[in-house]
Amino acid sequence: MKPFRQLVLNEYFEPAAGRAIRVTLAFVLPLIWGLWTGNLGPAVWISLTAQLLSNIIIPGSYPLKMLILSGAALACAVCAVLGTLAAHHPWIATLLMMVLAFLGGFVRQTGNFGPGITVAVLLLYLLSLDHPGNWKTAIQLSTWVCMGGMLSIVFTALAWAFVPFSPFRRSVALVWKALADWLHAFYLQQSQQSASIANPLTALDEQELSFRQAMNDSMEWLSRKQALARARLYRQVYQLVELRRIASQIANGLSALRTTIEQYHHRQAFPGESLGYLLDNLSRTAERLALSIVSHRRENVYFTRLALERSRHSANVWIEQFKAGSGESAQRAIEAIQPVLDDVFHQFEEALRILDSWISSRTDFTIFLRQFITSASIPQTIPWVRFPLSFRSFIFRYALRLSLSMGIGVALYLSFHIPHGYWLAMTTMIVLQPEFGATFQKASQRVQGTIAGVIVGSVLFWLHLPIGINLGIVALCSFLMAYFIQRRYAIAACFITIMVIALFHLLEPVTWQLGLIRLLATLAGSALALLGGYAFWPFWEKYRFPSLIQQAIVANAAYLQQIADALAGHHKTFQQFLPYRRKAEISNQNAFLSLRRMQDEPEVHQVFIQNYFILLGHQIRITRILNTLAQYLRHNADTISSSLQRAEPQIHQVMHTLHELLMQSILQLPLTSAHVNRTDQPTMQLDTLQHLHITGIEKPDEVNQQLQLIHELIHLLIREVQGTYQTARALSDTTHTDLGISLRTFYDKPSGR
Repeated sequence: MKPFRQLVLNEYFEPAAGRAIRVTLAFVLPLIWGLWTGNLGPAVWISLTAQLLSNIIIPGSYPLKMLILSGAALACAVCAVLGTLAAHHPWIATLLMMVLAFLGGFVRQTGNFGPGITVAVLLLYLLSLDHPGNWKTAIQLSTWVCMGGMLSIVFTALAWAFVPFSPFRRSVALVWKALADWLHAFYLQQSQQSASIANPLTALDEQELSFRQAMNDSMEWLSRKQALARARLYRQVYQLVELRRIASQIANGLSALRTTIEQYHHRQAFPGESLGYLLDNLSRTAERLALSIVSHRRENVYFTRLALERSRHSANVWIEQFKAGSGESAQRAIEAIQPVLDDVFHQFEEALRILDSWISSRTDFTIFLRQFITSASIPQTIPWVRFPLSFRSFIFRYALRLSLSMGIGVALYLSFHIPHGYWLAMTTMIVLQPEFGATFQKASQRVQGTIAGVIVGSVLFWLHLPIGINLGIVALCSFLMAYFIQRRYAIAACFITIMVIALFHLLEPVTWQLGLIRLLATLAGSALALLGGYAFWPFWEKYRFPSLIQQAIVANAAYLQQIADALAGHHKTFQQFLPYRRKAEISNQNAFLSLRRMQDEPEVHQVFIQNYFILLGHQIRITRILNTLAQYLRHNADTISSSLQRAEPQIHQVMHTLHELLMQSILQLPLTSAHVNRTDQPTMQLDTLQHLHITGIEKPDEVNQQLQLIHELIHLLIREVQGTYQTARALSDTTHTDLGISLRTFYDKPSGR
């Protein structure tokens, strides 16, 4: 169990407890009203709708949240009408279920709020099937559903007053939090270097990718160009963008630092312990700064400044120890590292100056008003649902899978008159995920939580507790369900089951049979979801990954070409590198997520997964080396340009060959290997590159030290490009008839995802 202080700190970044309180109030207050007035039936519909809609995670401004909730409430009301009227006709109800689930499959893939809206709408349709009636009954049910939707909107509006800061500001804070986690992973790897160096992808690589993902998520809210256009009206919005830019610059410095010291950390004289202190202190500084962004509390800024001073002292100690215990090659590394570290500390100071301008001269009420206005001023676009109606589309195939699975569930429920049979289709809807691995994991968690919930719930209500205690159990389970649903779904499923049994107990006395029905319906629904995920048009990652890794290699090749042009003397600003760097990092992230999904799939579909991890590791390291070269060019562009004049032809030849080799690697991948004639020429070129020697660096003056650094980084780049080509060639030489046929089937035309 985490310490209470850590839980409070986490609430600043991910307000799970605040959302759980809002969900619980929206759920319990109608029940209290129903018990007080004797209208418990309508109160249950109101509370269920309010809970479902309040539990939707909408990462947008509050006006956008209320707009989306209004649309979701209207959709829920319409589905309640359809379910009530269609319940008398099983086949019509089944066909309607399939149509609604098909549309829900597309909605589910629309932003973070898609799954919540889909569950709410389809669940209310399923519940209304258990209450057949005429138009009068249907209108009455839809009225109660609309009241629940209005209640959820009211609580969302009230939350605006208590948590006024915009999701964009939280996204910037999460960028800094991801930077802190990256630094902490760097610290851990430094202390366990021998255990992690041989892995193709380490925890540090994963944290680096997580940071890049946090940057991309924040940039989807507001780009720098949009912020500049609104800088005069909303200065704090522009300052938030500046804080995000600073985090990116620090990350670039961290990447350059890691690349530079990798060839020295195995030496006995390398001061690894003092480097660990530096990384740990920098991690604490970044975490404190993230907390300062999201909390606006003066004490957090003060503690951030103290942590920065400790980091500066640790950096000085590490540099002095590095100088004292290493040779001439380490001296070159220090010459490169020193300006990078100086820039990192300068960036931290700039971030603190921005925070000081927010906090020092303003009262808490002024800060509150600025946050309230800013939370409504971020430009937002309505997220429209996309309908890629193509069988090659990942979304389309998932929509078909969900439609057929839920149609089977409803048909079984209505045809055999299963008591509470809507639980079967409901479980299928919740468990069935776009990927089979995620479906299997969800099914396992759902079954585990339901078994525990049935046991606890049956024992509790066998005791015939008073109605007040019963209502308290409902409220407590609602809170814990909302709190754990994004963290530990098995725990959330346990409290959902107890809450459902308690809710039925409010309406009428329950027996152990209700728990047994719930468990059997959950088992059947999970089995149906697993069958649908495996048999109904699955889309395995082995078919998707070759295209994603191809995009990563192409992005790295384009980035390499830009660096090569800069080394050849063409004037390139750091801003010109950014689009190429960002595209390479996004491509690496997409490929990594694909491999993570592949790990959760059946072993028979984990084709070449180890080689794929090795290939992706090479791409991540190529991007990091190119980032390091870009960082050095940023600080020493004139010096490096002059030092490369004598070696420019050799450098140009090397970089051109590396670019060509990356493009040749693409042709060796399973995606295209059936259509090309392979050659051994790139390998022979690369063998020649291994003996590269740049003339004119015999004298260790300052200029030649810069050249030697570039020389060492290019040798690292050669090693990674060689690994890329050799791994791709090994994949192409492997027999994969089934894979090649499937790839030609799915990738002759672009996918709809």
